[in-house]
Amino acid sequence: MRKIFAFLVIFLCTVTNTAFCAQSQHHDWVWNVLVIPPLSGWESEPGKSISTALSWCEREISESSNGIGGHDVSFTKVNVSGDAEVMRSVRLNIDSHTIAVMSFSLSQEADRILVMRLAGMDIPLMIAGGENVLIDRGGRPIPNIFALDLYRDYRCFAFAEYAQRVFANDKEKRIALAASRFTVNQEREAKICYAMLDNAGFMPMPYWADASVHDTYRMMSEEIESYEGEKAGVVISFMGGMGAREIWRNFMRLRSSWRLWNVSEPDSTYLSCRGMVFADQNVLLDSMGGFIETKRLLWRTRAMRVEDTVAAGRVIALYEWLKRAIDVMPQPVDTMPRAALLRNLSQVQAIPFGNQVLNISSNLHRPFQRQVYIVEVSRNREYMNLDVVNARGLAYVPSY
Repeated sequence: MRKIFAFLVIFLCTVTNTAFCAQSQHHDWVWNVLVIPPLSGWESEPGKSISTALSWCEREISESSNGIGGHDVSFTKVNVSGDAEVMRSVRLNIDSHTIAVMSFSLSQEADRILVMRLAGMDIPLMIAGGENVLIDRGGRPIPNIFALDLYRDYRCFAFAEYAQRVFANDKEKRIALAASRFTVNQEREAKICYAMLDNAGFMPMPYWADASVHDTYRMMSEEIESYEGEKAGVVISFMGGMGAREIWRNFMRLRSSWRLWNVSEPDSTYLSCRGMVFADQNVLLDSMGGFIETKRLLWRTRAMRVEDTVAAGRVIALYEWLKRAIDVMPQPVDTMPRAALLRNLSQVQAIPFGNQVLNISSNLHRPFQRQVYIVEVSRNREYMNLDVVNARGLAYVPSY
């Protein structure tokens, strides 16, 4: 009886130790990526689509012969909303097995807080948007911060490029720039655009407004309209929402043939401004970005459905970005060399993003260029595509 009891004890200990060792080995085998949700949370349509795409990535890794660097990857969702205030205090469980943090918040304030919290660490923060988030210090990118969107001043390049197409045979056509000297981004971006237009052979007319002066927008509009009796052209407005609307209203009142190109993000608040033109890297991604193929890929390979195809496309882009940075390391990767990972992330090429292929700039930690849609507000209160230009990312300079 004692022999039977001793055998059972030995057997149970062996089984327990084996299970413990297997669990430990499994923990060592799996790398972790923390994932920040969209501002609307995981239960929203974008949140559900992101979750589905993350599950697709996990299965792709686990069912491949080598995983990523010889490891499986678990995308661990941070169960909070993407709200900025929450981001200040939410606990991010970063440990030795955490290889990246990905943010799909698409919230300027939330991502800024994440940048402040994580900047300078050896864990990469990969932002799925980041158009209005500075990831530079002193003109150089923060080593561990990366973003999928170009920074906001890409619109300067896009409008300068579009102007050359529209006025290719008539560079005497007038181009005016409207901005304020008292708003840092307005003045800086207006000067960038002025330099680009000047280099292209235009003679842009700068108008510097002071919003504290009564009727400043009316006076500016009338001065542009009557400028030496010349033929009409376009005003590129860096005045923000209120200023652009006021100039547009005054042109409507004057029945002016001058057109307004607005250096702002197009949103629903502008849909009453018929004829206003915008340049934007994201506005038509759902209809023209080629992400229907992403939807078909998830369904064809794993019978997974997504409704927000652009959100799913951002997941696939960040996944491929991270995967390719690890794949160029000597395989298998026993312990993640974090400095090498950051260096590799800054040099990844040919990331699929819908119908675009993105190459990362080591000087920006963003793509070299992105497709930018030139859109106009139509009579039907919709954004109608006029053209597509390839806009380069610009090195950030605080002032010009």
